[in-house]
Amino acid sequence: MKRAALTVVLFAILSLLVIPLYPHFVSPNEFARWALAVALVEHHTTELTQVATILGPRFEDLSTIDGRLYSNKAPGATLVGTMGYVLARPFTTSIRPLLTAMRLVASTLPLILLALLMITLAKRLGHEDRAPLVVAALLFGTPLFAYGLLLFAHALVAAALFAAWAFLFIDDRPLLAGALIGIAVFSEYPAAVPALVLLIVAWNRVLKVIAGGLPFAIALAAYHYISFGSIFRLPYGNDQYGAFRELSRSGIYGIEFPSLLTALKFFFDPGFGLFVLSPVLILAVLALVNAKRKLAPRAFAAFILTPLSMIVVYSGYPNWQGGWSVGPRYVMPIVPFLTFALVFRKRDWIEPLLLGFSVAAVGLITLTFPFVPVEFSIPWGTLSLPLLRDGLVAPNLLHLVWHPAALVVPFVLVAFAVMLDRRWWLTVLGGATAIGIGFLAAAHPSPRERIERAYIEDVYFERRGTLERVMPPGAPIFRRRDAERKLPPSSWPF
Repeated sequence: MKRAALTVVLFAILSLLVIPLYPHFVSPNEFARWALAVALVEHHTTELTQVATILGPRFEDLSTIDGRLYSNKAPGATLVGTMGYVLARPFTTSIRPLLTAMRLVASTLPLILLALLMITLAKRLGHEDRAPLVVAALLFGTPLFAYGLLLFAHALVAAALFAAWAFLFIDDRPLLAGALIGIAVFSEYPAAVPALVLLIVAWNRVLKVIAGGLPFAIALAAYHYISFGSIFRLPYGNDQYGAFRELSRSGIYGIEFPSLLTALKFFFDPGFGLFVLSPVLILAVLALVNAKRKLAPRAFAAFILTPLSMIVVYSGYPNWQGGWSVGPRYVMPIVPFLTFALVFRKRDWIEPLLLGFSVAAVGLITLTFPFVPVEFSIPWGTLSLPLLRDGLVAPNLLHLVWHPAALVVPFVLVAFAVMLDRRWWLTVLGGATAIGIGFLAAAHPSPRERIERAYIEDVYFERRGTLERVMPPGAPIFRRRDAERKLPPSSWPF
């Protein structure tokens, strides 16, 4: 248990050290939430019209309703993060520390609490010895590593849904489970589907679960009424960004009939596939046979059906990648279930090998630039390793002190966290394999990959002139670059 707890502590330290807010990169998911927090705290409104000018004309994640601008996100993660904003606001008005404070409360803290819950559950189920591997995989070997350091809703929703399962079927606390379900739906509308699955499987306690979630349902209804004039009106379908607006007009707000091909892409796509980035989770699927023997029938049914419902829903969404991101971000709530399934496996030599591969792949992306453009395959090789070669890593506090330390220390913390096991040499071998594959992929980048990487270096890492080396003078992309250079956040001393 001490090793598992130390892993959590190392993740917490890393989360305070790394501040992945890049100069002039107005991350849509994050800044839509920051803008709503600004509107709520500074202007006492949910309308973003006053704040939107800061975000630039190309900002995507806004909705236009009755001539006014609003965030197109469910409000839950923002409202949780606003606690961080309020705590930091007396000390600064700068975007970077305020958004970071929001992220620490709404993303990092839920992921840490999820890891601690998994340690407790592993002990309760008699698999205390499995906790270090499970926690290391969760925090450093899956895309949740990235989303615990970003102001997205995915870490919060993933933690809430898994904890709701645990408090329904392992530890009988239906009111708390209902509150967690409420938080999940309050933070991502499609979480209503796995929420319904949990309600159906826990039918004998459904009234208590509903009672626990009722305050969040009322809060969501109030937000809709205040913002949009009706509790049933959603921001979807009114997107300011034309492509999103058109997409949301098909099916149910863009979600169509499930597609087996899309479901397979969630796991095997070379750029975003979960098993490509985190092959340690393949072992989790194999462990489900053991999980069935260990869990009560309804607990196991919910353990399978809750994540499966997310896969089915989002397999009908054409924009399944979710734009620039790490892995298939919309289905991140399945990751805690897959990761926890490793508890039910017997220890063997393949685990540390695949854990090392997963940590190297996910860690390289997370600690360099965790916004992978859709054009990249094997992104830890085609994007992350070239950035690292050029001396570029995600903004971290050590950039303010000593550049070499900024390059090395974050990776050392990750390596130490996953090499606490005495089979550390297998972990190193797995990581070396991932890096080797990455170098092979980096040796033959596509023209589009070269252009996107040059743009990222030129604008978001402020390596001026990088784009000129791969594009002819006068190309339209230079106009986009010149416009983005005027946007927040401010410069960083890379």
